[in-house]
This record gives sequence, C-alpha cells and structure tokens, in this order.
Amino acid sequence: MTSLLSLIFGALIAISATLIHQTLPPLGLIVSLIATFTGIWWVGRYYGKKRYKLWALLGWLIVIVRAGSFGVGQELLIQGDNAGSVLLFVGFLLGTLALIRKI
Repeated sequence: MTSLLSLIFGALIAISATLIHQTLPPLGLIVSLIATFTGIWWVGRYYGKKRYKLWALLGWLIVIVRAGSFGVGQELLIQGDNAGSVLLFVGFLLGTLALIRKI
C-alpha cells in the first residue's frame, strides 16, 4: 500500500512540475525542480525507507516521459525548449540525487 501511495505521490509531483515549469520563466522551472527534489526526498523521510523514494521517482518518470511525448492529437505538455529540456534532465538528476541521499 505504501508503495502505491509513493508511486501516486511521485506522479502528482510530476503533474505539478509539468504544469508549473512554463509559468513565469525561470521562476516556475525553479519551483518545479525544488518540488521534485523535496517531494521525492520527503517520501523516503516519511516512510523511512529508500525503496519508497524509488517508487516515487518511478511515478515521476512515468508522468514526465508521457508528458514529454506526443499525444493522440499531437499535443505536447513538455516542449523541447530550454525550460522543458532542463525539467527533463535536471529534474531526473535531482530525483536521482534525492534517491541516493541518506534518509
């Protein structure tokens, strides 16, 4: 159950990061990156195990990859501009850093 909650929480972090990263550049991007790191770190802190941070990162990745690829109507939520590329790359690095950081 806690694995599922961690997965859902990671997905919610990614949804908020996707919707915020284009708002007021570069402030929205900075907020979404901080929320990514803090949210994944908090999951491990709350449940006390690193495996739940991995589930949260997996949920984040699922949503971010889906938002960064074309949909049925050729819509794209994370574009290939500077803000979108930074969200994909630095967001993943910060999520991984939160994963390997001690609880």
